[in-house]
Amino acid sequence: MTSLPTSPQLLQPGAAERWRQVPRRWRAVMIGVAIVLFAYFASSLVGGLYTPPSGNAVGPSSSTDTTPAGTAAMAELLSERQHPVQELTVPIHAATLPTNGTLFVLDPASSIIPDAAAMRRHLDGGGRLVLRGDTGSRLLHAILGPGPVPVWQSSPSGNAHPVEQRQENSGIGTVLGTGAGSWQAGSESRFGVLLQGPGGALALVASIGRGNLVLLASTNALQNGALAQADDAAFAIDLAGPAGTPVVFDEYDHGLGRSGTGLAGLPSHWKAGLLLGLLAVLAWMWSAARRFGPPQRADRELIPARVAHVDAMAALLASGSPDRLAAGASSLRATGRETLRRILRADQAATDEQLIELAATSSVPSVTPELAVALLRAPQSESDVIAGGRASAALARHGSQR
Repeated sequence: MTSLPTSPQLLQPGAAERWRQVPRRWRAVMIGVAIVLFAYFASSLVGGLYTPPSGNAVGPSSSTDTTPAGTAAMAELLSERQHPVQELTVPIHAATLPTNGTLFVLDPASSIIPDAAAMRRHLDGGGRLVLRGDTGSRLLHAILGPGPVPVWQSSPSGNAHPVEQRQENSGIGTVLGTGAGSWQAGSESRFGVLLQGPGGALALVASIGRGNLVLLASTNALQNGALAQADDAAFAIDLAGPAGTPVVFDEYDHGLGRSGTGLAGLPSHWKAGLLLGLLAVLAWMWSAARRFGPPQRADRELIPARVAHVDAMAALLASGSPDRLAAGASSLRATGRETLRRILRADQAATDEQLIELAATSSVPSVTPELAVALLRAPQSESDVIAGGRASAALARHGSQR
């Protein structure tokens, strides 16, 4: 039995057809945007892979910066004092830090929160960490854990003096505190005041693990422009520790050793993720192209082929009840009835039984009682429908031959 034809409205258009339905101006716009995005991400990724490490420091307090805002003079001073000085050009968490060394993280230009665990390990192992900047409570909690932490404020501390003598301020009288920033430790803080000014604390210190953490509110005293004033140089020497103590300056977070900035400076797994995201966006744009197309189909939908339509109707009628067969063949019977009345010259009020009787006495050879019965009787099966169709075709041929 022939299956019903599928309606064109139920067919889902393919990607190529949906793309063709999009107006040309929208196609040009989407292609242009995709090219720009692909070129931007591709150039950033390629630049990140092949751009040589940067040699220029970003931000103040870099040990490679010889301007007044740098700390190159401090690094040179410590080297003259027999301190092995190292410039760190890899992330802190990826570096091998000297066990009893001093790590200076001064005014980092990028976030160092991902390195908090590595800095805590350095302290637990007996090292010293000198940290400066508006680090915020989040970094301090990441290093120290829960509990009260000092609060940094932007008001200057002013020239500061030691509160009590410690290794980090031995032999110091006055340290310049003209730079912006001061600390408020609080009564429950684990930090002690190392240097105190009229506007607040310039430096705090706390024992963490087997090491010491020093918080500077400002690095102005350690920078090239102020290192030779007051007791600033002596303070820098005390912070580094005894002679021979290894000193490490975090220069990676000043941009040294990074492959670039922006996307090019991201880790490789981030770059791969962004590339996959770009491919996903392009795939989505391709799949959603139909949304920007016309609301109606461009071509007029045609009716199914006549042969297929007839086969479908026959299959539909053959699968139904006698009442359904009779209803489906009603138009065919009405047409045949009018044709018989015209050929047999019968009255318009003649019934089907009268037409069958006239066919029996008719002088027209092609009109027989069997033909009239097949055409006028209500069909009860598929064979009756086929017989009625053949009878209708025979009357049509008789009419064309007259």
